[in-house]
Amino acid sequence: MTTSARSARPKQRHVHADILLSTQWMSANLIIPEFQSIADYLNTAGAFIKLTDAKARGLEPAAEFVAVQRAAISLIAPAAADDRVETEGGGGITSPWRIACLFDHGVLHGQLDFLVNMRLSDYLRQQTGFLVVREATWTPSEMAPAGASPAPAGQWPVALVNPARVLAIVEGQNPAGAGHPGRLAPTEWDL
Repeated sequence: MTTSARSARPKQRHVHADILLSTQWMSANLIIPEFQSIADYLNTAGAFIKLTDAKARGLEPAAEFVAVQRAAISLIAPAAADDRVETEGGGGITSPWRIACLFDHGVLHGQLDFLVNMRLSDYLRQQTGFLVVREATWTPSEMAPAGASPAPAGQWPVALVNPARVLAIVEGQNPAGAGHPGRLAPTEWDL
């Protein structure tokens, strides 16, 4: 019994997303293996990310297939909540921390979850893959380049940020007693 290459492929799911490239926004479907998280896919997909039904300035009608250079992606924001953004349990015991990510075209405000016993600077120093920013809100820059495509809606449950494309990450205002507690007091196991 033989199987064709097409039938041997793993099942895939389509995740509609708004995508910020270096010069414009694009709306498209990511093609992700059925049981893989979005973050894992973005961090291991290779040089190009596969997209379908891509809409952007200059792509009329929408392109059925586009391969986008992963390094050119600044952020990807799935249009709807997706329970498979990260690998379950992959982050350890985390706590939310308010941040702002500065880009050429605007600022993304949101919440970054990282280990309870870590500082933001230490967490960022270790990151090589896309950062998962929850409760993401986009504020376009007043000084967007001439001819840049307009920003999409601007609010998403989550956005994945390419640390190589963000200009700066600013620690947000976190009310006392809320969010990340900072370093914990040593216990008898630490001594």
